[in-house]
Amino acid sequence: MRVVHVASEVAPFAQSGGLADVVSGLPAAQAETHGLEVGVIVPLYRGVASRLADAGVVLDPGGPLALQVGVHSIKASLRIARVGRVRYGFVDCAALYDRPGNLYGPGGAGEWHDNHVRFGALGAAALAGAPALLGGSLDVLHCHDWQAGPAAIYARLATKPPAIVATIHNLAYRGIFPKTVMDELGLPWSTFNQHGIEFYDQVSFLKGALAAADAVTTVSPSYAQEILTPQYGEALDGFLRWDVKRLLGIVNGIDTRSWDPKTDPALPASFSRDDFANRATCRSALAQEHGLPLGDDEPLIGAIARMTGQKGLDLVAELAPELEKIGARMVVLGAGEHELETRFTYLAEKFSQHVAVRIGFDVSLARRIYGGSDLFVMPSRFEPCGLGQLYAMRYGSIPIVHAVGGLRDTVTDGSTGIQFHAPTVPALRAAIVRAVALFRDRARFTKLRRAALSRDSSWLASALEYVQLYRSLRV
Repeated sequence: MRVVHVASEVAPFAQSGGLADVVSGLPAAQAETHGLEVGVIVPLYRGVASRLADAGVVLDPGGPLALQVGVHSIKASLRIARVGRVRYGFVDCAALYDRPGNLYGPGGAGEWHDNHVRFGALGAAALAGAPALLGGSLDVLHCHDWQAGPAAIYARLATKPPAIVATIHNLAYRGIFPKTVMDELGLPWSTFNQHGIEFYDQVSFLKGALAAADAVTTVSPSYAQEILTPQYGEALDGFLRWDVKRLLGIVNGIDTRSWDPKTDPALPASFSRDDFANRATCRSALAQEHGLPLGDDEPLIGAIARMTGQKGLDLVAELAPELEKIGARMVVLGAGEHELETRFTYLAEKFSQHVAVRIGFDVSLARRIYGGSDLFVMPSRFEPCGLGQLYAMRYGSIPIVHAVGGLRDTVTDGSTGIQFHAPTVPALRAAIVRAVALFRDRARFTKLRRAALSRDSSWLASALEYVQLYRSLRV
């Protein structure tokens, strides 16, 4: 079976969030464990070629792709590299992808004005280049989030389309553009309706992909149910209930070889499930790195997230002045909304003995926080899956989570972590107080930590679920 994953990013070569980790880990597990011929097609952004070279990955010169994306004639090439058993196809088009700033815009919250063309071209390139990438006709096209939506939409228009799977990583991001892009991208107006790509008289790339797909997946079973409700459905709950052919939730995994406290070079000391005595060294080093005095009975809390309302870091900010009374210290890493960044910077200055903050995205520091914190807080208002809690458990940091979406599915209250049931300051405070009490009960906390370290968060089971889905679509 030949499968191509289409996405806007892939770790560690082009990444802005957890999507990139999934697009790296899932295809690798499918190829290595289940013997599929698997490819990944992503844009060749600025800097990707040098990161590939630094990783010792050979990127070929590429074969030409002459793409006709509606009114746009685009010259590109598909440059192929191999990482393990997975073939990567990087779409090389300097006019669209060789730009400064982040992957989707010049910086901040801005987006490139031609993102519809950039990702329309990605979709066209995926369909044109997949046979060369995998050496034969495509069996399954797996599209991730709205940026890969055009690939699904164009594939459905083909005479003999492959099986199409669309995965929703976060329904809040729907890829919405004015309806003028229909003609610009060569999309038939017959699809512009409530059952297709139309979204309140605009175009939604994600909705178009969901309408085109043979099956739609989300990244956790609970989120698959939640998005069928008005509260979490982002104005698509009715469409998801009535128009999507098949919807199921498959929880994300992580790359347990890359994320391994026994071998992680970012940690000052290594440890494992069977012997985590050295974890105390990681805890002390993290506190010292951030200038936090830390007593033996004071837990160190980690928080790593985008600073947005979804992630609930405003609740964490509300509680920061109370940390001294609660008896804990905290390290926060993240970036996002300017107001939250400013607020956390102020808190770090005002309560410097209890709160340390780093604004930005730093993978090495993130690993040190996972490996050195005692508790890890994730008060997300909604969470399709979340990877932070999986990394935290893998590194022995006990997650404190709002019981929603994938957080509810992956963290077992009292066994591998702590759940609370409302995204409010009082509920979060009660959960942290409970966690601090657990931390001070060394026997119970050691048992909790060992259970968290023992949890299997690998891609093995989830990759099999996807393979079984693919096979059912090919019958």
